[in-house]
Amino acid sequence: MSKVLILGVKDLRNLVKKRIKNRYDCNIIVTGKTGVGKSTFIYQLLKGFRGFKIEDKLTYKRDELIRLIRDYKNSYCWADELIGMVFKRNFFMREQIKLIEIFTRYRNNFNIVCGALPIFNTLDKELTKLFRVHVQIISRGVGVLFLPKDGRQYSDDIYDTKHNQSLEEKWSKKREKNPNFKIPYHKYSTFKAYIFFAPLSEEEEKKYEMLKEQKRAEAEIVDNGEKEKSNFYNKILLMIKDKKLDNDELLKICIFNDKSFSSVKTRLGQMLRDEGSGKTLRDFLKGSGRKNDSINSYNNNTPPPSDVEVSDL
Repeated sequence: MSKVLILGVKDLRNLVKKRIKNRYDCNIIVTGKTGVGKSTFIYQLLKGFRGFKIEDKLTYKRDELIRLIRDYKNSYCWADELIGMVFKRNFFMREQIKLIEIFTRYRNNFNIVCGALPIFNTLDKELTKLFRVHVQIISRGVGVLFLPKDGRQYSDDIYDTKHNQSLEEKWSKKREKNPNFKIPYHKYSTFKAYIFFAPLSEEEEKKYEMLKEQKRAEAEIVDNGEKEKSNFYNKILLMIKDKKLDNDELLKICIFNDKSFSSVKTRLGQMLRDEGSGKTLRDFLKGSGRKNDSINSYNNNTPPPSDVEVSDL
């Protein structure tokens, strides 16, 4: 039986430095249950790199993550709650696709990007391919290092997911029979080493918690704004599909909500394209085939249609 490799955070940091020196990017995903120490591990790893400042590189916002990857070279980025940025492709699908494009296009910036999320398989499949290192935190102070399988030409399952899932199912049945059964992580096909790390100092813990609270609050404001925009556009699109609006009525709603008419039409058109039905905005706007009066002749004092509740949009 071969010996199991044991590493410290400093060892992993040196391996990352070597990879960057050889002109490869290094994206690191850190997984584990809530409170097990994902953020502690990332902080311990990144603080040893020259020039790392947590206040500049810790983020909870997708647009800031994009900026840190795109606008900096040989730098660092810490997405502390990556699940909110890269999970399922919902209404904001274009933003997620943009993030994947940014990861791919700016790999030659040679940044070190660390992201934390609870479960590895919740990561977007295309992004999974871009993460060179996976560390699963199994208990406080203990992580497991996994690396993708190299040399695969006919499979995009670089972390050997199917095989490792079959191992998990087998081990799960053993734990049902014996609650004291210990998972042999070293038997995963992508296993490389166990990693041990220390807790943060009291000062570091305090600084991290302060920044987390502050930056989370900023991200929540952005998220709420996006939800309000989503609510507005979803309601308008539903009314258009129900043939309740024509071009003039849509214009009235835009004016009463202080929104650009052309921008709203562009957004609605994009939403229809995302649905993949092949329908355009013109197909749904009632009376769109008739000749409309000039937009410039519209009377701004004319109220919106009676079935539109402006305050709800």
